[in-house]
Amino acid sequence: LIRAALAGPKAEPDQRVLVVLQLDGGNDTLSTLVPYGHQEYHEYRKAATRIEESKVIKLDAELGLHPNLKGWKELLDEGIFAAIHGVGYPNPNFSHFESTNIWMMGDTRGRKVPHGWVGRACDVGFPDNPDPKVVVAVGPNNGAALALRGARHAGILVERPDSFGYSGAETDQQAATYRKLNEPGARTAAGKLEWVTATAITANAAAEEIRRLGASYKPKIEYPDSPYGRNLRTIAGLITGGLCTRIYWTGRDGRLEFDTHSNQRPRHDNLLKELDAALTAFLRDLKQQGQAERVLLVTLSEFGRTAKENGNKGTDHAAAAAQFLFGPGVKPGFHGKHPSLKPADLLPTGSGLKFATDFRSVYATVLEKWLGIPSEPVLGQKWPLID
Repeated sequence: LIRAALAGPKAEPDQRVLVVLQLDGGNDTLSTLVPYGHQEYHEYRKAATRIEESKVIKLDAELGLHPNLKGWKELLDEGIFAAIHGVGYPNPNFSHFESTNIWMMGDTRGRKVPHGWVGRACDVGFPDNPDPKVVVAVGPNNGAALALRGARHAGILVERPDSFGYSGAETDQQAATYRKLNEPGARTAAGKLEWVTATAITANAAAEEIRRLGASYKPKIEYPDSPYGRNLRTIAGLITGGLCTRIYWTGRDGRLEFDTHSNQRPRHDNLLKELDAALTAFLRDLKQQGQAERVLLVTLSEFGRTAKENGNKGTDHAAAAAQFLFGPGVKPGFHGKHPSLKPADLLPTGSGLKFATDFRSVYATVLEKWLGIPSEPVLGQKWPLID
């Protein structure tokens, strides 16, 4: 069984792949998908955080994209970009850590749930697949370990493919001994030692394949030399190289980058510029590699920001936010109801937007309509699907 697993299933030509991109810290939706046609936006956002109407990339009479998202506009025109308005959950938690736990676990009980939503999805969708590469996180952890952890699938976390592997040896001789002990075909005693050896063998095989594909990849599009660019380039290489992974997770190297409490504009502007360039290169590259039809990329962020600007030229923790989807499989445009910006309709604390779509509906839709995994056993109940 171990040797069969090590032979390693390759990705089928039409095997669908999900990429989850985490915007850690709480992305400001109103500065990403700008409601420039709403008078309240101009009243809430002063010069420090308001995106000037003359610079907005207008999509209709109400909404437009941040001026640094020109690539997203091109993707929308090509029919491979969609946005879901007002995604959140009841009784929102305004702590980064608790809200992140809720999104990672796919459950408002947070870490009281033993396994993450991606791990549970793999357990339900691929119960007999022993390959550890079914789900892979590339780049920072930032909660990915929680989301990926399942009863049968733990997930692989790769910070950099070139350095991924066993790091316990202090000398070359120790490393060589470790490899010899844990190579396919090694004879071990039955029981716990055999299980440990099997785990080491499969981990080594996974590390070797990920290192090889990461090092040998030749993209057809130049990626920006940025955290998002490097991580998405790695994922494109693993997809194109035929890795059997069905779900990838990535983000930006660091922590809480989108937590823009003060002096928001320069920081958020730069983040969106970096995100736009990396995402556009990723999708263009996949298309030229003949892989785009297989891939759906979905963003998530633990919450949105306040509708009203604070006194430090920034915004604070709030609730509902737009989430974005990219790939030829999406129905382009906007989905769901945009939250009202009227003062009476904001949350009583923090001037946050009320949610209209539960984040578990997004998860359920992606699982069922893209990966073909039944969502009810993953999420504990049937959630309405999004069109």
